[in-house]
Amino acid sequence: MCAAPARATDTGPATAFPDVAVFLLLAAALGLSMLGAVLLRAHRRLARTTEPRHDEAAMRLTLENMAEAVIMVDARLRLSSFNQRFVEITGFDPVFLASHPPYADVLRLWATENGVPDRLLERAMLRARTREPFRHTFAHRGRDYEGKHVPLPGGGFVRTISDVTEQHRAEEVLRDSEARLRQLLALVPTAILVADRYDGSVLFVNQKAAETAGLRADEFRSRRVFEFYEHDEDRIRLQQMLNQHGAVSDFEVRLRRGNGEPFWALVSAMLGDFGGHRAVIAAISDVTARRRMREELEQARHELEAANQQMRQANEELARAASTDRLTGLANRRLLEETAEAELSRARRHGHPLSVVLFDVDWFKSVNDRFGHEVGDAVLRDMASRLGPQMRASDLLARWGGEEFLLLAPATGQAEALACAEKMRRLICTWPFPVVGCLTASFGVAQYDGSEPFSTLVARADRALYRAKDGGRNRVEWTGEDQRIGG
Repeated sequence: MCAAPARATDTGPATAFPDVAVFLLLAAALGLSMLGAVLLRAHRRLARTTEPRHDEAAMRLTLENMAEAVIMVDARLRLSSFNQRFVEITGFDPVFLASHPPYADVLRLWATENGVPDRLLERAMLRARTREPFRHTFAHRGRDYEGKHVPLPGGGFVRTISDVTEQHRAEEVLRDSEARLRQLLALVPTAILVADRYDGSVLFVNQKAAETAGLRADEFRSRRVFEFYEHDEDRIRLQQMLNQHGAVSDFEVRLRRGNGEPFWALVSAMLGDFGGHRAVIAAISDVTARRRMREELEQARHELEAANQQMRQANEELARAASTDRLTGLANRRLLEETAEAELSRARRHGHPLSVVLFDVDWFKSVNDRFGHEVGDAVLRDMASRLGPQMRASDLLARWGGEEFLLLAPATGQAEALACAEKMRRLICTWPFPVVGCLTASFGVAQYDGSEPFSTLVARADRALYRAKDGGRNRVEWTGEDQRIGG
């Protein structure tokens, strides 16, 4: 048997092509990787060469935009950098400065122009080598400057120079103003105290304040204002008002003198600046004498009011005594007659009815004879307390005399008066009295005819009362009729 012929033309090229492609792809990847590494190294080299340039440009831009003059000195104590403001202040040649001269040459040039002696120049060089920061002030070409020395970690230092001429002038004006203010405050006749707003330390007191406190000025300044308040809540309240409004006028407060003696004061205060401190400036007036006078006047007013009240009470008592029956507490005959005249006038004017009821206790003489006058008086008092609450507010029940009583009943016709009399009769006869037991009373009723005087009206009621007595007592009678109630 013969083997099948090989198929070289079909399989050879098909298997060889993938091997070539893989090789080419690997070669390309390796080439890109090597190129990336080269580019990365190139970028890093470029970055190392451009970063210092960028930093130097940023530093130069910063230096030139600063208001202060700036120089930088390296670890070898040579001038490494400066800005234009330094040239303007010193007047040094920028070409000289750009040559990075030794700092000693720069100082020497400065000393020559400003007449600085050699010993001070040597001292300045010693300070330049120090590793501690410092600052100093100096004058140059008629202006004031402040220099600041800041050491650098790797050696060398930075020095800045600021023009403080205007600041010094303002401070001088402020010092002059404060000196004049102190002189003024020292002369005013009012006690003036200036204290630190936060810790209460005394910054200034005038002679008047020292006298008010009973201290010497130096003793005063060694203390804090908190010590002079009698009550701490007053200090807190005053501080709150100052914080809210910035000023306080006539705040009345109780303070203490240096020896602890309390006194009253009016405090007017404001927030401000004094000697470089945020301060409270206060004017203090001792008003103890005025307060004492006011308290005495107030006490006198209270006493006068009390006296007036007592007088009013006494007058009321006199008025009650003049119009009240002392035994029964009812109205007396005087008050009844005065009231009757007014009520009769009103009844005539308006055409209203008015009646009176006159009554007395039956056989009252025998009560006094059997039990004594004290028991008789007790009966009259008991009768008044028994009948008084039954009267209307418009009625007036009075003791007419002895054991007789009279009721004045405005706006009351005869029928109503009779009913009222009958009610009183029953209250008396059905309610036993202590000690004496049951008693009775007789009543006479009369209605006002519209024109008669009060005495005539009472006389008619009295005739009716006698008719009740004659008819057997314990009954009600009225004028003009032969009828009766009770019995």
